[in-house]
Amino acid sequence: MPPKKTSPTGAGAAGTAVPAPESYNLMEHLEAENGALLLPPARVIIMSESAYTFLLKVIHEQSPHIVKYTFYDMGYRAGEQLMQTQTQRAKYPEMAFRYFVETYKQSGYGNVEVVSFDLSRPEAVLRGTNLFESDVAERAGIYRSPRTVDHYSRGMFAGFMSVLLGREMICEEMTCEFRGDPACEFLILPLEV
Repeated sequence: MPPKKTSPTGAGAAGTAVPAPESYNLMEHLEAENGALLLPPARVIIMSESAYTFLLKVIHEQSPHIVKYTFYDMGYRAGEQLMQTQTQRAKYPEMAFRYFVETYKQSGYGNVEVVSFDLSRPEAVLRGTNLFESDVAERAGIYRSPRTVDHYSRGMFAGFMSVLLGREMICEEMTCEFRGDPACEFLILPLEV
């Protein structure tokens, strides 16, 4: 049964009210079975920031030029998989997208808000602070110049939107806390405009 509230944006692309996510708690969806933590339909693991920092350093030491593309692709595939769990996606795409953003936040990736979601373009803008990749990049010490570093996150956003809309979407990080911007801002748009 779809939620009865309307979204903070007020209306969907066609001007109709869009159901907003009801109170959402990721912990209600987690299951434990035979030593595995599950967020159906997939198994999940908990990785500390120090373990992720170590992983980032090792990959950078072995192949520094592939960090950006590898993490984007990993995120893209994770986003695709998360979208598959959204049963309301066809009827309420904005609600599915907002549930995804809540899952992202509650999973500890960082604080992200939906700035805009426009199916007519199609396009979405997200703004985030305290994203784990920006924090880890600073501690890892692998970058010598200011740059955007949230490749896993932008890949995840693109993968999720691609499945949601049934077309190839990309995500570019326009601003990044790592390089001194007040927030990380992401623009998700079609690969071919």
